[in-house]
Amino acid sequence: MSGDIKEIAQFEALAETAHDAMYDARPHNVKGLYEDAAVNFQRAIDLAKKIGLAEETERLIKRRDHVEAVYNHQFRHVGR
Repeated sequence: MSGDIKEIAQFEALAETAHDAMYDARPHNVKGLYEDAAVNFQRAIDLAKKIGLAEETERLIKRRDHVEAVYNHQFRHVGR
């Protein structure tokens, strides 16, 4: 299980790195970074669910939803 927890942390770190990069990215790169963040959050969520970490799953879902809201509010129409 500790290996799974490390993997969750790695997916979350990848998601957060992609999210942070959105702020400095060229407009045409933002969507790809958002998608990277979303995919890695989902991987972390799926693994947390699989091993029964309900609180961790909920935390990750809230964070993913927040990143999605930021993207939709601040970046969705950038570069169009």
